[in-house]
Amino acid sequence: MKSNITSFYNPTEKVLVRSEGCYQYDAEGKRYIDFESGVWCANLGHSNREVNSFIKEHIDTLMHQGYKFRNNYSEELSVKLQSLIGFNGGSSVFLSSGSEAVNLSIMVAQHLTGRSKILKVSNSYLSAYGFGQIKADNEHQVNIDYNDYNSVNSVDFTDIAAFVIETGGASVDMVKFPDKEFLEGLVKKSKSCGTIIIVDEVTTGIGRHGTWFGFQHYDIVPEIVVTGKALGNGFPVSAVTFNADITKRFSSEGFIYAQSHQNDPLGCAIGLKVIDEIETKGYLLTCKERGGYFEERLNYLMSNYSKFVNDVRARGLMLAIEFTDRVDGVVLHNTLFDSGFVVGFKNNTLRFLPPFTISYTDIDSLIDCIEAFISKSKA
Repeated sequence: MKSNITSFYNPTEKVLVRSEGCYQYDAEGKRYIDFESGVWCANLGHSNREVNSFIKEHIDTLMHQGYKFRNNYSEELSVKLQSLIGFNGGSSVFLSSGSEAVNLSIMVAQHLTGRSKILKVSNSYLSAYGFGQIKADNEHQVNIDYNDYNSVNSVDFTDIAAFVIETGGASVDMVKFPDKEFLEGLVKKSKSCGTIIIVDEVTTGIGRHGTWFGFQHYDIVPEIVVTGKALGNGFPVSAVTFNADITKRFSSEGFIYAQSHQNDPLGCAIGLKVIDEIETKGYLLTCKERGGYFEERLNYLMSNYSKFVNDVRARGLMLAIEFTDRVDGVVLHNTLFDSGFVVGFKNNTLRFLPPFTISYTDIDSLIDCIEAFISKSKA
């Protein structure tokens, strides 16, 4: 079949026709176990019945609003996110994608501080465009080396509007978590210089680390929190949530920002439903338990094939296994896909961010496939 889609990335020739839970099915009827949750969005599984039933109930009532109205769903979702984050008396704005939410949060920090640049850790991926985009000529970024607190001495904070934190980079360095001492020290230094602390929870938020947000594994207090991806379980909705101080400052010093799908009621209603599902069904505990089991199985591979495995990294259901050069990661990645496993791959590392509903049996089948490949490499 000829593709009529502009190629900004390189998919396979497989045509997806159905997704359900942790499984995706191509046009030939082959089943794949999705260890990527789409693009790390479907934390509750693809086509989640409860979420989809909720959407069907609401889609005929209120989807889009325009600029003249408010809606209760966005108000309620803002209050709920503030509660989960630990904010009181703050506010939120709702958009469609993580990238635009990150960029809006930076714009607010720039406006309130009168500064232009952002500080980020070198291996963070913040957005597909704008202030957060990774590119050589992005003059707004100041990068600090991963886990190298000493490099903070080279930073001129007088023009740093915000320190934008990613607590578990899944993209650039394939799942790496900043050390507590490094991150907490950098936050303390940033705050002492009047720099606003923004936490990018687009990938790590809404339960992925076994906590509501990745920053909750650290002793840090952000002023702005950005969420997306899993907030809609695949439906495009994102959020920027401000603490009370930023909200108060913004109310007197704010600027106009108007976007077509800002605070849309349907997206906010879905966000409320997703959070309710996670709370009522105890998915944070499920994430911890199944993530712990997954980590054990990856550590089994590292223990038994130490010449083939460099490292295992895990927090909740965000995991990675890094191989030595004895393993041809490209061939392994392709073998896994041909065997019905969708996983991330880069830098000879496999990445796993499966739905919270992933079964122990599916985890075992993946480990068995990886072990069989390593055993052949060993031979």
